[in-house]
Amino acid sequence: MPRSLLRYFTALSTLLVLLSPGRAQSTCAETKNGLRPPTTRGGGGPVELAPVDILHQQIDLDLTMGNLIRGVCTIDLTPRIDGVSSFDLHLEALAVDSITSATGPWAFLQDDIRLTITPATTIHANDTVRFTVHYHGDPIVDPSGFGGFYTSAALTYNLGVAFQSVPHSYGRTWFPCLDDFTERSTYSFHIRTAGGKKAWCNGTLVDRIPLGGDTLINHWECSGSMPAYLVSVAAANYAEIHDSLPSDNGHWMPLSLVAAPGDTANLRASFTHLPDAFAHFEALFGPYRWEKVGYVLTTQGAMEHSTSIHYPRSIVDGSLSYETTMAHELAHHWFGNQVTCDRAEEMYINEGFAEYLSYLFLEQVYGPGRYLAEVRSTQRSMVQRAHLSDAGWWALADMPQAHTYGTHTYNKGAIVLHSLRSYMGHDAFSQGLTSFLNTYAFQPVNTLMLRDHLSQTSGMDLTDFFRDWIQQPGWAAFEIDAQHSSPGEDGWILQLSIGQKQRGPAAPYQQVPITVAVVGTDTAQVFRDTVLVGGPSTDIALTIPFEPAFVWLNDDSRLSLAVTGSTHTVGNTATINSTMANMELMPRPGPNTLVRLEQYWVAADEGITTEPFAYVISPDRYWRVTGSWTDSQRFRARFPFDGRNTMNTLDPGLMHDTLGVTFHEDSLVLLHRRTPDAPWSRWGVTIATLGSSTDGHGRMEVDSLATGEYVLAWRTSPVGVNQATPRAPWTLWPNPADHTIHLTNLEPDTRGTIRMLDARGRIVMTTNVAGPQTTIHTEGLPTGHYTVTFFDDRRTAILIGNVIVEH
Repeated sequence: MPRSLLRYFTALSTLLVLLSPGRAQSTCAETKNGLRPPTTRGGGGPVELAPVDILHQQIDLDLTMGNLIRGVCTIDLTPRIDGVSSFDLHLEALAVDSITSATGPWAFLQDDIRLTITPATTIHANDTVRFTVHYHGDPIVDPSGFGGFYTSAALTYNLGVAFQSVPHSYGRTWFPCLDDFTERSTYSFHIRTAGGKKAWCNGTLVDRIPLGGDTLINHWECSGSMPAYLVSVAAANYAEIHDSLPSDNGHWMPLSLVAAPGDTANLRASFTHLPDAFAHFEALFGPYRWEKVGYVLTTQGAMEHSTSIHYPRSIVDGSLSYETTMAHELAHHWFGNQVTCDRAEEMYINEGFAEYLSYLFLEQVYGPGRYLAEVRSTQRSMVQRAHLSDAGWWALADMPQAHTYGTHTYNKGAIVLHSLRSYMGHDAFSQGLTSFLNTYAFQPVNTLMLRDHLSQTSGMDLTDFFRDWIQQPGWAAFEIDAQHSSPGEDGWILQLSIGQKQRGPAAPYQQVPITVAVVGTDTAQVFRDTVLVGGPSTDIALTIPFEPAFVWLNDDSRLSLAVTGSTHTVGNTATINSTMANMELMPRPGPNTLVRLEQYWVAADEGITTEPFAYVISPDRYWRVTGSWTDSQRFRARFPFDGRNTMNTLDPGLMHDTLGVTFHEDSLVLLHRRTPDAPWSRWGVTIATLGSSTDGHGRMEVDSLATGEYVLAWRTSPVGVNQATPRAPWTLWPNPADHTIHLTNLEPDTRGTIRMLDARGRIVMTTNVAGPQTTIHTEGLPTGHYTVTFFDDRRTAILIGNVIVEH
């Protein structure tokens, strides 16, 4: 360590610190306007670079002054253009005392976060200059609580991004820098600590130099270039666990886990699978290019500072509950640190990729089932509420800075990458991204660079994918509008018309490789193929080696679409709660039955109804129910509804007050159609209110369930059908029926009346009941859907169920 540095810190300890309060953070708009604006928008154009390029920064920092810090930052830079007479750096809430160079002092002006520096002489294109900024102050924390410089008696550390302040890069809260995502440099650190504290920074520890008493200079060097927001320091009386990880390059990578002595056992236990994450990420995306793997426990976090991740102590409890966070932060050393998005609007390149790599970690450690469960759960959450959480529908490649760290960036970013992997295939995905990381290592990148590189390495034109999934907001849903099968020479010819709808302000997707699954009457017979669909409608024909019974799209969840569902083989009477489909299925005793429940997060086709102009159909969602049963009495079901103004809302477009009339749940109905070209007709339900009858929160309970599509609607006018109480132990068969319907009740002395109502609520048949068995003749009834209700001697209505009459 140079003697001059030792003399500097010795003298520094005797100085009286004079504080100059920094100006308050300006508004988002003012800050954005004051920084270098991007030259293009909308997904990946180049950003305008600063007129100077910082090559190296040495940060000498005194952390022995309580809540205050004093720093000396020596900067080597070169101009990007000729004739630079002044340039800007960023520093917030800290006062600059002077700026010096070998040729004398330089002039400067502080204006909010901007530090304008005027060298003594103009800097020319081939010059490399060195100057030193002397500064001090009380560093700040972002108003959100995440980001900035944290000081306490036990622990001092920084977090390099701010959730609220704009720009979000937050290195400027403790040293002068070009605080953006494009400027990268190498770093040296000389951190002064006392009272038993040591300091941990990026890179490799060179030495801890005693100055006398309990004071140390902690000297660190980081050879990997990084943006200012990734630069880190933490100082505490901590213990360090030293270990190593086998690396693909044949060497052992140093591992440093730093925590309070009482936390080290929990840290080891919670990081049990860190070696698995490291090995898997190297196998998929190439070698780890940094000096070490390091985690330091802090009170806030997690923050992916290169080689020295600041990780929240609160989630290190000895369990594996938060190990995906561990994997996410490690993953940043490929996506975010090795390559960095060149502007905050494309933060999915950092955070979406890191989140997706945490899913790949789960796949490696726990298997494909665990991976798919994570993808499906995230997909359902995103299509339901991402636009609510982030106050709008946003494109991943053009995210407003108010939502840089929102749910779109992290979670939609992750599941879109799952879809990209499905488009490309696993090997091409892995190889293309490895090549991308190698080509642009330690550089800023953007969406267009990513698109073009993956297209080049894979030989696939990914223009459609990036335009549809990344450069526009919203989602797509694909549905079967029509299907027809007929025997052919080599099997059965299945003709499908596949329609596309959008959730949110998206244009139709193009060239989408979607899985078609065809199930036979013997449900063990399953045929799968991948077909390309796009635009409003696509017609396809497939040759199937057996007679098709029903068809599913994307049941393997290869793509993250605005359709969520689940498949079940039902062999007992246990209730099935499908969170993916937002349905509860309650089986009655019966044979093994294959069931697929799907929730489409788009509007159903209005089509026609058996009662024209009687209903307003939900614009929010509908259900598709398919499977291997024909008797609708095989299942009871519950369809929840929720129109409340919350993050969990399901039906905001349907359930709201209109023209001053308060919405009331008794106006809700459930409509059903067997096929997309059949008319909608009312399905018998009991409405269970959860809360008040006007808050739009409850469920539809049905006593029978046929295959087909279901949608919520509300009546435009009363139809004269009173709500019936839940059914008694009645059995109704067959369903569908042709000439007769048989009804059985467990009570031998049953007395009363059975009524059949058509889909318009009209009584079409009345039969007296005297005993446990009743037969209804239906020869004279037209084909359609009917509701069967029993009225006992006290005129209490008991819903028996719905029945389909087919001739």
